[in-house]
Amino acid sequence: MKRLKRLIVPILIFTFMLSFPLLGGTTGKIAGIITDKTTGEPLPGANVIVIGTSLGAATNIDGEYTILEVQPGTFDLQITSVGYKKVLVKDVKVNIDQTTRVNIDLESQAVEVGEVVVTAEKPLIKPDVATSVVSITDEQIRELPVTNVTSALALQAGVSGGGNYINIRGGGPEGILVQVNGVTLRDPRDQTVDLQLPISSLKEVSINRGGFNAEYGEVQSGIINVVTREGKKDSYSARFQVRLNTPQAKYWLAPGITDLNNKKSYALRPFFDPAVCWTGTGTSVADGGWDYYTRSKYPTFQGWDAVSQQLNAQGVNLTPTAAQRAFEYEIRKKQLNNQPDYDIDAGFGGPVPLISNTLGNLRFYASYKGSRTMLIWPLSRPDYKFNEGTLQINSDITPSMKLQFYGLYGNELTQRANWNSSNLE
Repeated sequence: MKRLKRLIVPILIFTFMLSFPLLGGTTGKIAGIITDKTTGEPLPGANVIVIGTSLGAATNIDGEYTILEVQPGTFDLQITSVGYKKVLVKDVKVNIDQTTRVNIDLESQAVEVGEVVVTAEKPLIKPDVATSVVSITDEQIRELPVTNVTSALALQAGVSGGGNYINIRGGGPEGILVQVNGVTLRDPRDQTVDLQLPISSLKEVSINRGGFNAEYGEVQSGIINVVTREGKKDSYSARFQVRLNTPQAKYWLAPGITDLNNKKSYALRPFFDPAVCWTGTGTSVADGGWDYYTRSKYPTFQGWDAVSQQLNAQGVNLTPTAAQRAFEYEIRKKQLNNQPDYDIDAGFGGPVPLISNTLGNLRFYASYKGSRTMLIWPLSRPDYKFNEGTLQINSDITPSMKLQFYGLYGNELTQRANWNSSNLE
């Protein structure tokens, strides 16, 4: 076991050195000035410690201190100096890529007394933030009526979208940089991003909507920076969330219509009503079309004559009647509405059994997100399914060095019709 441990430590250190450049943009820092409460003079040599971690700093000759590489979250600080009362600062909030300033006045003492407790206050103005930045914690996301990260981001000013599509200040996914634990999450083929992360795996999400720092590249509209949760060293924790919709129709039916496949239904009437199906719903009553009121109640359709012309131009020789028959063939299946939609989000983590203490408090956090949405028309498959899982493993190699492994896997199962939707508009 000792020989195995001697081999594992160098391997972990080498792996950490290779992955070190990927960690930028995932932590914050704490800085401030320690002064004498009576004279206002800076106090050199005062010790500032982040309780519960190995992080800390001592003030310089000007009473200034800086603590780097602080994980996002809420911490307590302890400030001590010879000849002064010990001060405990509670609820210090640290955000991704931001500096939390904590300035403390120490009171001198002649005899040993109890500590002074101070509660940190969130500043109205952050001097180190010259950009439009907002941070969303996991507690805030859990309180929102959302099932994915994109929906939570879309509630912020200047952000819109849903699913994997997101828009920041008018720019689509191709102009947005998404980073998860410092690693860029973007498909190089089409510049799309993956934001279907399990909510249970999130620790903090930061949105930068302009004025980006020099450390970021290939970005125009905004930056989404995600830091995921890591397992606890001494206990296990779990989160579980399930949303279920009972089986039901996914369409509106006109009065007297009970089946979506009925050619007089809301979804199909524009494609089969002789008054508009050939020439389109935009024609006037004088040309045999619908009146304005009827057109406003049904989807817009350009007509099978126009569809036939477009298909012929593409080398697909179909008459208007043949195009209509092909469309009718595609929708022949009956919508049963007997399966529920669901969304599952779960996470579990803690120390790795048996070997945690031997390998530097080795701990893990695994999460899973699965969803299903039944299609209006069942085709080769009746639904859209999405599954994604994450695994994060952390180990404290030394008191000041940590190894982190993060893995992500996902797949989508859906159906794409042969028809190009632009041909039916």
